[in-house]
Amino acid sequence: MSHDNYWTRARRHRISRRTMLGASAKAGVGAAGLALVGCGGDDDDDDAAPAAAPAAAAAQAEEQAEEQAMEEDAQAQAEEQAMDDDEMEEEQAAAAAGGPMRGGIMRRSIADNLFTGWDPHTAATGLDNLGYINHVFDRMLGFEDDGAVAGMLAESVENPDNVTYVFNMRPGVVFHDGAPVDAPTVQLNMERLQDLVDVGGGSRNSEGIARAVSMEAVDDSAWRMVNSEPFGPTLVSFQSFPGTGMLISPNNFDDVLTDPVGAGHLKFVSYTEGEAFVGERWDDYWDNDNVWLDGMDLRVIPDANTSWNAFLNGDFDTGGPPGGITLDLKEQLEADGFNVITGSHQVWTQTWYNMSPNAQPGFNVLRDPRMRRAVHLALDRQAITDVAHQGLGKPSRGPTSVESWSLPEGVDFYSDAPNLEEARQLMDAAGHADGIQGVQLAYSPEYQRIITEPAHAQWAGIGIDLEYVHGQEPPIIDRLLAVQDWTIATLSWESPFDPDPVLRQTLEGLQNWMYGSPADGPRTGRADVNLHPDDDILVGLAETEDLLNKAAAPPTQAERIPLYQDAYAVFQEHGWNHHIVQWPAGAVGQGYVGGMRMVPFFGFDQGMGFKYHWFDNV
Repeated sequence: MSHDNYWTRARRHRISRRTMLGASAKAGVGAAGLALVGCGGDDDDDDAAPAAAPAAAAAQAEEQAEEQAMEEDAQAQAEEQAMDDDEMEEEQAAAAAGGPMRGGIMRRSIADNLFTGWDPHTAATGLDNLGYINHVFDRMLGFEDDGAVAGMLAESVENPDNVTYVFNMRPGVVFHDGAPVDAPTVQLNMERLQDLVDVGGGSRNSEGIARAVSMEAVDDSAWRMVNSEPFGPTLVSFQSFPGTGMLISPNNFDDVLTDPVGAGHLKFVSYTEGEAFVGERWDDYWDNDNVWLDGMDLRVIPDANTSWNAFLNGDFDTGGPPGGITLDLKEQLEADGFNVITGSHQVWTQTWYNMSPNAQPGFNVLRDPRMRRAVHLALDRQAITDVAHQGLGKPSRGPTSVESWSLPEGVDFYSDAPNLEEARQLMDAAGHADGIQGVQLAYSPEYQRIITEPAHAQWAGIGIDLEYVHGQEPPIIDRLLAVQDWTIATLSWESPFDPDPVLRQTLEGLQNWMYGSPADGPRTGRADVNLHPDDDILVGLAETEDLLNKAAAPPTQAERIPLYQDAYAVFQEHGWNHHIVQWPAGAVGQGYVGGMRMVPFFGFDQGMGFKYHWFDNV
């Protein structure tokens, strides 16, 4: 059992009760003595009798108080023993029924991570969250299985009109340092966010307040924001991770990069970069009824085979096979007594093209839209899915998640691929009939490699012969941000519950950190089409962004769906980037791990593999 044992709890209870009874007894003796003295006579003998009476009364009161304390102690012990027996019976019954039990440390591994510090306001990737950040910091809003808004640190949110949002904070919630999670704290967090960009130079985490013309704590419990214009995806940023809604204790603003203080289900214990994160269950968490484990020990193991073998040997409680779960492997693992869950992951593999006018000669050939279309037409997405995931993955159908509500079933913006003949014709028309050379950047984890290698081979088949450079995420990202020695990057990106944040960040990336101002190069400021009206790429980006803004304006999903179809069509026409495959989601747990469930629409194990999980062998 992970909770305090009976004797520890009873001892604390007795000390507290005796202190109270002792104080009551002393108060009673003092009152009796004053009353008796007040009745005394004048002669010495009469004076002596009242002096003895208070002493006797005091002794009698103390004896009675002690007897009463012992009786109440015995009663309290019996009650607590009964409660403890009831708890044990409940947990045993729950275990027998496959339900939650309390106790145990979750041992997991992570293959790789782009760790840029613990600050959720500057984190650039969801990988920070999946490994660490989401356990320490909670969000203002969560989501239901269908992506609808659910309350977290904010118990509810109201929309009195289409530009006003009132967040009603959950009462009594505190950070790990005891500071209140209230409306004034939200205001301080939002003011801090206004002045920050993420480590990639973007504004992903502050997108939720980007259109705010006023923000204020109405009182301790309600925080209000008014936007300058209607913007349908506003609340998505308060659900996302990292994102606008991840709150930091105001006492921790200066130290959060190294010593985080949030309001999440795990309290930070230690972190050794590239090695391990240790967190412990926080007893004052607002949703502790759904936290059954005592803590997490997360180990960084870059080699997927090493990690998987360690799981099979029992060193970890949950894990995943290199390259993901196939149907055959799922059947085999379940036969061996493991718990296996599968579904669609909200992560895909996509292409990025070096379109910088300042790129080295030979590396910017994909500024020509005919070449970007040729890259798309060379891809056989279904074949890649079949090879990489034995059909468990899904070929992409457009520049968003295949599970997105904005991409209706049956709509496929990539239906014209593959078409190798047209791809070669386009390359010929662009002056590259003999093919092109360059560098293809990609992450090295197995789940990324098994998608990018067949894509690389398919491109080579039409003469796009690229040096395949793959490595750990940080150095690959550094090369990507330099925008010099690569032609195509094949990277992964996660989708939140709305297409806007991903598409908006894509366009921002193309116009800022990758493209930059044409005169000065990447990461030198947003490229301005008004200053470069003859730059076809900037004109096309402005057109696409305008359509994206129109699709984001209506308040309901139903109104936004047809507008996104227009935006996706133009996105595909220009070929700003192309998605390849939606990953299959899957996780494997030891037989004693309970609560494993793939969240629909979201594509991750519920609670990121900690919250909502329990062990049935503690």
